[in-house]
Amino acid sequence: MIEQTGMQKAQENLLYIRQTLEAASQLTAVPGRALMAIGLLALICASVNGFVTGAPWNGTAHPQLSLATWSIVLGLSLTIVLFGIYRKSRQMRVPLHPPLLRKLLWSLCPALFLGALLTVFALQTASMTWLPIIWLGCYGAAVTNGGQVSVPPVRYMGLCFLICAAGSALSSPEMGLVWIALGFGWLHIVFGAYIARRHND
Repeated sequence: MIEQTGMQKAQENLLYIRQTLEAASQLTAVPGRALMAIGLLALICASVNGFVTGAPWNGTAHPQLSLATWSIVLGLSLTIVLFGIYRKSRQMRVPLHPPLLRKLLWSLCPALFLGALLTVFALQTASMTWLPIIWLGCYGAAVTNGGQVSVPPVRYMGLCFLICAAGSALSSPEMGLVWIALGFGWLHIVFGAYIARRHND
């Protein structure tokens, strides 16, 4: 009896260790509803560009205003996602381990930094028709790479962003806003809904 109790205790300890290691090696606190929220924000911004300010790469009379709307969306999106990750990690009682966060940042930041540099270059050289390709491509590369430490749908979403970047590169500049809406809007909504349903958020 004592031996069986000892074996059961050992199995419980091994299960706990395994769950802890899995939590430490994968960022499961991906906020599906937060992704859906930033997708809606992107669709609203694309609508503002399409019907009010015009897209910055379509020779609009208000390029600074149209770019400002995307800057606002970027700031709100970062806030929503960071809060969503924190909230979900608290709900799941899974701490965000510093080594995992460092690995995630190393995965995301190079491509995002390149995207920022290319955006500045495009603005300085008045080559704004490249912006949809730059934004979709660099974000897709960052998400695909960052998905290596997250749940599988994140990687697939990143690959879909790269496909959107390729589509934007192969189509006319006037279609840039459509690809932006498809990528930052609908992809976030679709994959966010799947993650919310599959991973309980």
